[in-house]
Amino acid sequence: MKFLVIKHVVVEGLGIFEKFISQAGIDTDTVELEKGDPFPDLENYQALWVMGGPMNVDDELDYPWLIEEKKLIQKAVENFKIPYIGVCLGAQLLAVALGGEVGPMPTPEVGLLPITLTQLGLDDSLMSGLSETLKVLQWHGQEVKKLPLGSKVLASSDHCHIQAFSAGKFAYGLQFHSEITDITVDDWIEIPEYRTDLESVLGSEGTRDLKQAVSLQLSTMNTHAKLLFDNFLIIIKEQMYKIHEL
Repeated sequence: MKFLVIKHVVVEGLGIFEKFISQAGIDTDTVELEKGDPFPDLENYQALWVMGGPMNVDDELDYPWLIEEKKLIQKAVENFKIPYIGVCLGAQLLAVALGGEVGPMPTPEVGLLPITLTQLGLDDSLMSGLSETLKVLQWHGQEVKKLPLGSKVLASSDHCHIQAFSAGKFAYGLQFHSEITDITVDDWIEIPEYRTDLESVLGSEGTRDLKQAVSLQLSTMNTHAKLLFDNFLIIIKEQMYKIHEL
């Protein structure tokens, strides 16, 4: 089994999921867009993970590879039927690649904040075993405004209606960051756009406060991430079986 991982900035990668993938004996190929890596062919990959980044989905003049990336995501999900997880920007790219809409929020959402699973989320394979309400890391100023046709909202928050969604039975967008580790905040505040959003929402002491909050909640969040990962592996294996049968 091999996963394709797309990173938009070097410091925003798989996080805790890298550990889970290694423990499961799964190989990964990583596209580092900040370093100018090209997109590979999609053959022989059993899953596609697309991570976050400070750019917006429509920043194609500054980041022209966004055009090709959206086409790749559409092809992966619709043509190759590859199970997909998109995180933050990766979720937004999934939405627009399949015909949805993304736009700015009135105020960025930053911090450890609660999300609530919808009934569809509670019944969904990816969310199996999670509590109805979870505390998660948020760090975004854009959101999915309109889902692609046939998609389902799996989780919401007070300030962002679409916190998680499914597009079919094996493609998922997660607006929140379940990949968080003990170095995530330190890494991300080095990105100017992220620091600006954090300080605009949490104030000048926001970094310290967020790091303290993460430290207290990290073990629980990593347990939730392991559940998501294990559930996604089941989805991948089921899809592999279906493709083999065809």
